[in-house]
Amino acid sequence: MSTSKTSINLQAHVNFTNPTEYTAHIPFVNIHILNNGSIIGDATLQNVDVVQGNNSNILVQATWDPTTFGGEEGAKIGRELLSQYISGFNTTLTFQTHEGSIPNQPGLGKALSKFAIEIPAPKLSAPSSGDEGEDDDNGDGKPHFITNAVFHLFSSTAVFSLRSPLKYSTIYIDNINATAFYNHTEPVGHIDYDFPFKVPPGLSQSPKLPVDWSLDSIGYEKLKMALGGELKLDAQGTVVVRLGQWSQEVWYVGSGIGASVRI
Repeated sequence: MSTSKTSINLQAHVNFTNPTEYTAHIPFVNIHILNNGSIIGDATLQNVDVVQGNNSNILVQATWDPTTFGGEEGAKIGRELLSQYISGFNTTLTFQTHEGSIPNQPGLGKALSKFAIEIPAPKLSAPSSGDEGEDDDNGDGKPHFITNAVFHLFSSTAVFSLRSPLKYSTIYIDNINATAFYNHTEPVGHIDYDFPFKVPPGLSQSPKLPVDWSLDSIGYEKLKMALGGELKLDAQGTVVVRLGQWSQEVWYVGSGIGASVRI
């Protein structure tokens, strides 16, 4: 919806189950979102009717702003959470009420804050390209923002296929400093690229990124042996991501990336 230097304001439709026999009309409620004990954002529901059982397509407005809510420590926790999330690690979010959760009922909001709810971070599924084999989680339940790569030995470049988890907004990659590995430990090549490029919703390709090959490594030899074919590589490094005014450096660890090798 909007961004600032430290925040992203977004809205999403969520599905949840009401396991009780009660129904309720919620004119307004605001809940803090925490990770590792630090507030990293909040979520607001307005004019929602909660029915028994499944509740679908409930509109939620949320703010991601670890710096404003949690200061310097919150900013560190937010960066770590994003890095773990995009790398496919198991991450959790804690939802907790506060004194301002329910207008005119600060005591109730404070009392309910004792019953914090922890849930796994929701999975973001990208728009499908319709192509077979382009599943965003490759069947392992983890997000794969790098779906595959093509390495060109002669020009020392690489092109990556990227899958954005956002359906309407364009992400920009402002900087990449990363290394590809064979068998987790053997370096293949290094990319240090600081020219911004777009990652639109769904599946897209990066520009040709220059690669500094690790010429004396076993990983590079394996890459040459795979010429005309494919092998699985791992990647790790740091990336600067930008969305509107918001920008964040995150670390990324990916494994099992299918890499085609061409001349």
